[in-house]
Amino acid sequence: MRVVLKIPNMSCGHCVMRIEKAIKSAGADGRADLETKTAVVDFDPGKTRLEDVIKAIKKYGYEVEVG
Repeated sequence: MRVVLKIPNMSCGHCVMRIEKAIKSAGADGRADLETKTAVVDFDPGKTRLEDVIKAIKKYGYEVEVG
């Protein structure tokens, strides 16, 4: 499954690295894009819940919107 997450307070390259690390820690694959302030996340719903991915990103202090 693929979902696009909006992360409005992503502001630098370091943010991109932290967000991608958070996505991976939740068991998903993802690419963050600073220009669009989004992250495209691919995951297997049988193994990983979207809520867990969002929670991992929020733990780093980022706002997350599904969109």
